[in-house]
Amino acid sequence: MLQTLYDYFWWERLWLPVNLTWADLEDKDGRVYAKASDLYITLPLALLFLVIRYFFELYVATPLAALLNVKEKTRLRAPPNATLEHFYQTSGKQPKQVEVDLLSRQSGLSGRQVERWFRRRRNQDRPSLL
Repeated sequence: MLQTLYDYFWWERLWLPVNLTWADLEDKDGRVYAKASDLYITLPLALLFLVIRYFFELYVATPLAALLNVKEKTRLRAPPNATLEHFYQTSGKQPKQVEVDLLSRQSGLSGRQVERWFRRRRNQDRPSLL
């Protein structure tokens, strides 16, 4: 079963033009071709870059931002409301006017308060500067 999947994955017609085979891509006569095994290094490199980024943010970017007086914005949090939260999670982050009217009737808030709640809730999901 696994051999069949392996053979299908490396099928020449799937990857190569008509007049080319895997044997033609063997290293010979001083020509060196790229191999699929060359891609194995990408995962460790990606993890290395993530670690470098983490330490850069921790030890360089955050202290530099503090040195340059970059302040963290204090965003107003949306008050807890189960009806609006359920709509936000399932249907969308920006309701249409008809949906705002319906949600205002369901939640007991005015249409303006519902719009304000959604704006504040969207702002909560935004990433910070730091």
